[in-house]
Amino acid sequence: MNGENWQWWQYFLSIAQWGSLSRAAEQLRVSQPTLSRQLQAMEKQLGQPLFDRSTQGLRLTEFGRGMLEECQTMQASAERLQRLAAGQAHTLSGRVRLAVNEPVALYYLPKILPDFMQAYPQVSVEVEVSNRASNLDKRDADVAVRMFAPTQLDLICRHLFDIPLGFYASKQYLAQHGTPSGPSDLFAHRVLGYDRDPQFEDGGRQLGIPIKNEQFMLRTDFMPLHLELAKHHGGIVVSHKPVCEQAGLIEVCGELKLPALPIYLVCHRDVQHNKKIRVLMDFLAERLASVEQ
Repeated sequence: MNGENWQWWQYFLSIAQWGSLSRAAEQLRVSQPTLSRQLQAMEKQLGQPLFDRSTQGLRLTEFGRGMLEECQTMQASAERLQRLAAGQAHTLSGRVRLAVNEPVALYYLPKILPDFMQAYPQVSVEVEVSNRASNLDKRDADVAVRMFAPTQLDLICRHLFDIPLGFYASKQYLAQHGTPSGPSDLFAHRVLGYDRDPQFEDGGRQLGIPIKNEQFMLRTDFMPLHLELAKHHGGIVVSHKPVCEQAGLIEVCGELKLPALPIYLVCHRDVQHNKKIRVLMDFLAERLASVEQ
């Protein structure tokens, strides 16, 4: 196969990952007939099939499995070249991609990012908002703000500070429903819970309190909605203390000490010397802490 057909191997990797032409085509943003033709052409040039076809989908042949490991190595090398190329850029211009979760995006970044844009007008900042960890190996993001320390050896991590957590409600909600007398009384109230996210269940387990998401009468995984509901007297929220206090909410069950939420700045070691990435990380390290206080 000639060098221009590296794209064929990318198609092969996606089909192997998803086991379906339609799913792979969706991820690759090509039509299914196009992907099918490309796969047939690839197999014809190789002289043997890469996949067995069935009604259950596509499964790698023995030949295909042999190709997969080498192809994954090629992909990892290509991704590393991209990261290294990005890391060599020394001008304060161009694109930098930042991944944060919902609370950081809504309650922290708007207070500080305008200053960064004013100081570095030639740097284009793209913000990915997701409660799932972005893939820094594949450059889904250049910099990530995370609430847990990464375990991958290729990631550089800087611990910034810890955010205290607490249970909060509006003055009107407490006037209508009373104030919980203690932890045992807390869940007799309308505590705002998560839907599929297990963090409330995991946190309760750490505190020795058996909690299931199904217990909550109002559930959502969209964390900013918890705070907005609490502000509008909808129930008791567990969230960042500084954010809740700035919203005028009142702490309840203060004797129930929740583990603080650690905040980390993370990037891949291959781009740590990129000037615009380093400047953004230094800016976030300095300014995020000031918002939290």
